[in-house]
Amino acid sequence: MQRIIGLVAGLVLGLVLGATASPAEAATPRTVAPAAVTFTPAALAVTPARLRVQTSFETRVLQLTNRHRSAKGCAPLRARYSLRRSARTHTKTMARHNEMSHQLPGEPRFSIRITRAGYRSWRLVAENVARGFDSPEEVVKAWLASPGHRRNMLNCRLRDLGVGVVVSNGQLWWTQNFGRR
Repeated sequence: MQRIIGLVAGLVLGLVLGATASPAEAATPRTVAPAAVTFTPAALAVTPARLRVQTSFETRVLQLTNRHRSAKGCAPLRARYSLRRSARTHTKTMARHNEMSHQLPGEPRFSIRITRAGYRSWRLVAENVARGFDSPEEVVKAWLASPGHRRNMLNCRLRDLGVGVVVSNGQLWWTQNFGRR
């Protein structure tokens, strides 16, 4: 009985994989990527796409943000590893769920996320998120055009920044985590 089940499973697998493989090819293990899972509209769409961190874009966002802060008379923001870790983690979470938000269902609040990432004893924090912009220049321009995002970027009381940029399915996802200790 087990042998029949194994043969049937092998036949089905062979049909799925094309069934024209040579004996050598048939012996080669193959993997099939999982399909995207979509729930009801109220739920999150989870896509198993590979996420790629865009380090050069993260650096450029910091540079552009500091250029605008300098023009306003603010001190430059310092790159902080803990804030970058928090920003990257949140960016990856947004991309995986294909939803832009400051807090996704089941995710801790921003203040808890940055503390868990190692940014402790903070006095002031802020966050900007975005998706779908093709370059650091575009996303910084869009944030500056939005009063709330602009206020975060040009708040001279904020001193530290972590940026997370991830590409998923050809779309860029962005997070800025600001802080002051």
